[in-house]
Amino acid sequence: MNDFSIEITKNGKMVLVKMKGELDAYQSIDFKKRMIDEVLNGDEKTILMDMTGLSYIDSAGLGALVSLLKRASEGSKELRFFGMRSNVKKIFELTRLNMVFKIFDTYEEASV
Repeated sequence: MNDFSIEITKNGKMVLVKMKGELDAYQSIDFKKRMIDEVLNGDEKTILMDMTGLSYIDSAGLGALVSLLKRASEGSKELRFFGMRSNVKKIFELTRLNMVFKIFDTYEEASV
């Protein structure tokens, strides 16, 4: 199994989720559950996903993110991603998910 962790910080208006490691089939179920329980069920409307520490994502990880995006939209919440490494960004481009998700280069751009 690969190491994966998230760190969640709330400031009242936004949630910052720092992802670290590899989001794969082994990690995606726990990741999705924790995101629903601790982030999507909260009052904050904007969720910033810091992907600077995410070194790898597979189809199960992408599936978890798509599912979270759907849940967020149903709750009038917005997911914004930033800081993708080139290999992770390439996967989003190959799957055309870069057209579905709001992706920014930096925290400053994503938090506006």
